[in-house]
Amino acid sequence: MQETRFAGVIRQKYDFSCGSAALATLLRYHYDYDVGEELAFRGMWARGDRDQIRKVGFSLLDMKRWLASRGLAADGYQVDLDQIAETGVPGIALISVRNYRHFVVVKGVRGDEVLLGDPSLGLDVMSREEFQGAWNGIYFVLTDDQDRARRSFGTGPQWASYARAPVGTFMADPISQQALSLTAPFYRDIS
Repeated sequence: MQETRFAGVIRQKYDFSCGSAALATLLRYHYDYDVGEELAFRGMWARGDRDQIRKVGFSLLDMKRWLASRGLAADGYQVDLDQIAETGVPGIALISVRNYRHFVVVKGVRGDEVLLGDPSLGLDVMSREEFQGAWNGIYFVLTDDQDRARRSFGTGPQWASYARAPVGTFMADPISQQALSLTAPFYRDIS
């Protein structure tokens, strides 16, 4: 389950490294660059304000500077989810969940759902409403080679990797639930 959950997402290793893990995820899985969290972390750490990074983590400016040092252009844009869905370019968004600011990769938008590559949770889906309430409205994208990135935006395999509860499927059928209870022991029966 853990492997599937982090398919296409680089897991953050440090308490304030969601930015480096999100950037590494974007570069590796959407632009085919061989970049891991440690390389992105070290590069941004070397060029950033270390006291500020220790307090609040990396910033989009840290990401932009490190990418520029590697010859890659990137920028943040004030956009909405409809514009992201229309352009179909994966990027990084800063969300706030329970007053905790956190970088995630927007991997797709479909209907009322947003597919995220979350460095701490793995693949995750948020409703549009929930995402828009948590997001600051700035979308950070590489301006180079967007055609390559578009090929991986919102693709079926990414959505399929996100495990969903079987609500609204045959498993929610009362007959199927009865069949499961016949073969599975009740929790009180296990010693």
